[in-house]
Amino acid sequence: MTRPHRASMPFHAFSSFNKKGGKAVDIVIRRRNQALDMYQEMSTYENIAECLDISPTTVVQYVKRARDKGDVRARRPFKHRGRLLALQRRKAIKDMRALGFSAREIAKQLGVHVRLVQIRLKEGQ
Repeated sequence: MTRPHRASMPFHAFSSFNKKGGKAVDIVIRRRNQALDMYQEMSTYENIAECLDISPTTVVQYVKRARDKGDVRARRPFKHRGRLLALQRRKAIKDMRALGFSAREIAKQLGVHVRLVQIRLKEGQ
């Protein structure tokens, strides 16, 4: 018994990149945009891959291609999320001090130790 022949379709119909039309399939475009948005928000490759149910290697390729094309979402100001959070915390401490908060109030609102706030305030002087 022979298998029924699959309807003849051109090879590019099965590709994630439509060779004939020169653009990616809609689901691939959506995933790539979601991955780049998450990357810009400092998510890890593994976290992005898990959320989108794709391979971490695919995420790396999305970011690499976006970086090559000059997409701003593929650039990060810091390599590590901790550095970005520290910079944001420093700015928050400075802004709250300008509003007249005490070191103790700032520490309580930000959930950090009072001594850290005092050190950061001394740095700013």
